[in-house]
Amino acid sequence: MNFDRVNKWLMLGANIGVVLGLIILIVEVRQNAALTRIGMEGQLSSWQADSEFKLTTSDLAEIQLKSIYAPEALTLEDIRRLDAMFVNIQFQFDYLLDLENAGLASRERVETHILNNARFYFGSRYAKAWWNANTVGWEGTRLYEIADPIIQSTDDDFLAKHYNKLHAVARGLSAPEVSE
Repeated sequence: MNFDRVNKWLMLGANIGVVLGLIILIVEVRQNAALTRIGMEGQLSSWQADSEFKLTTSDLAEIQLKSIYAPEALTLEDIRRLDAMFVNIQFQFDYLLDLENAGLASRERVETHILNNARFYFGSRYAKAWWNANTVGWEGTRLYEIADPIIQSTDDDFLAKHYNKLHAVARGLSAPEVSE
């Protein structure tokens, strides 16, 4: 009789230990997923910052502005550089979609990111024409499903108007007075 009681208590203790172990494992898996998400989001942010830095420190900035204001003046070399820039942006979008597929980014996060960025890279006549000429391979994908309606609905002169507005703001600013 005493042996059965001890055995039942041991079984109960073992079951409680298994349940506690599972709870700890679940908490640890969630923490690891959160750390992975943070790391991968950090990678994406770093990639974007690096891309933007390269855009402003090379002649690519001049080429990009030429594509916005005078696309007919683009050389083949200019077109190739823009091609690399646009493909880089598509890969960034696709990377975020991979995060979503892995459960590391929400659908809303992906759609918001693409909405906020697609207009600023594909908001010109040339960029939209490039997008339309390069849909082969992307059609039917989630990237195309999200980005294409955004790009197609963006005004062909979105970027020209944006930079004109920023230029007007800069011209309207006066230097602050400095007292000595």
